[in-house]
Amino acid sequence: MPVVTWCQWLENASWSTAIRQSDLLFPLIEGSHILALSLSVGLIMVLDLRFLGIVFPNEPVSKVMKQIMPWSLLGFLVMFGTGALLFMAQAQKAYGNTFFRIKFLLLLLAGVNALYYQFRFYPKMREWDSAARSPAGVRICAVLSLIFWFGVIACGRTMAYEI
Repeated sequence: MPVVTWCQWLENASWSTAIRQSDLLFPLIEGSHILALSLSVGLIMVLDLRFLGIVFPNEPVSKVMKQIMPWSLLGFLVMFGTGALLFMAQAQKAYGNTFFRIKFLLLLLAGVNALYYQFRFYPKMREWDSAARSPAGVRICAVLSLIFWFGVIACGRTMAYEI
């Protein structure tokens, strides 16, 4: 089945139509998506800024990460779930939207970047946890994370003007 056909089916499903046509449900989902984005990405940015030594430079990275990640993951789960509901309600329009495609690509890149950090640097965190500067690779991951997430947010906001 071609992706466009699947998007058409998804958008025309009864639950998608109900979300799209609801005076309360769509704004509630969209608002929850934005609030969860603030929680998740905002905390990821704090961690990235710690990796760069800009905020909390005297706090061990592991301590900052331990406090931030549970909340960030909760925000990400809500953001992902509400994003899926928003996509279902406008699947055809979103799929044809250039900014949606860029946003999706940036989300994938942010995920790959996070996985790379987890497998390459996280296991050795004890070695550099309290160092004045994080290793160069960690700082590169942090900069890429900031770029990708800023791009995701910008494309998400810009999508509304192309749909």
